[in-house]
Amino acid sequence: MYKFDHILVALDLSDMDSFLIRYSNFLLEKFKPKSITFLHVIKSYEIPKDVRAKFPEMDEPLADIVKEELSAKIKELLIDAGKTDVHVVVKEGVTTETIVQYSQLNDITLTLMGKKIGYKGHGGVVRKVLNITPSSVLLISETAQPKMDHLLVRMDFTKMSVMAMKMALKIQEQTEAKISCHHVHKLPLKYFTRSSVSDENKLEREIYNYTQKEFKKFVKKNKLAANDIPCTSALDFENEEAQILYSKALTISADLIVLGTKIKSSMADVILESTSEKLAGPEKNIPVFVVKDRSQTMGFLNALFD
Repeated sequence: MYKFDHILVALDLSDMDSFLIRYSNFLLEKFKPKSITFLHVIKSYEIPKDVRAKFPEMDEPLADIVKEELSAKIKELLIDAGKTDVHVVVKEGVTTETIVQYSQLNDITLTLMGKKIGYKGHGGVVRKVLNITPSSVLLISETAQPKMDHLLVRMDFTKMSVMAMKMALKIQEQTEAKISCHHVHKLPLKYFTRSSVSDENKLEREIYNYTQKEFKKFVKKNKLAANDIPCTSALDFENEEAQILYSKALTISADLIVLGTKIKSSMADVILESTSEKLAGPEKNIPVFVVKDRSQTMGFLNALFD
């Protein structure tokens, strides 16, 4: 779960590909994975024989043409892979299913994808892949700088926070990044009336004291080397944890938001819990690292598709 052995970079032939390839240089330099795969999925198609006869150049498989073009771009932008095996893979099929299946079969530990702020695309594939891929996912926008100097970890004192903190500490080993934690305490207005500024300030102090005690217990219980990491807190009256975390990341100039997540499921849908889903939105341009429990997700996928 906390390794970067096999990285998958999802490309879609848009301008975003160049940013993803350049960002891959940073991942290769810092984490030195065993392999990195650049994957593009093209939709299955069939051209009628009589049409193809009029265009003999179409005899060359489209996948081969796309692979050749991607390989040239990767060769141009990928600086030095070192001892990392570099693969360029082009497959035909349904994009989401193909990416997830590739991750399952090739023990992918991290998937890099783009959050398109300025480019065309609504992020539908990103959200679907994020929901069900067994690997952890790193989402970057075209404005993201290739650095991880300051990490903000979502802290709710659950197993998900243990996952996020362990990943942040792993990243810190490779990048010497500073780590901060932020606890968003949900307190719906229907259970608490905001009567005055002084009352709210008092409540904030109480939540802060609660957070400090819980964080110390959290670190001790999980035997984490995190005693010197600051953990701040905020109140959430309107179920806006994602926005609160994002605003905090902006305030402290964090390069990356790290959070653990788990799958929620029903007969009709398969989704991440809402905070992860909202932070993955293209309007939030700080990179997001969604840490997933591969064994739990694989077990769920096997049960879902067997």
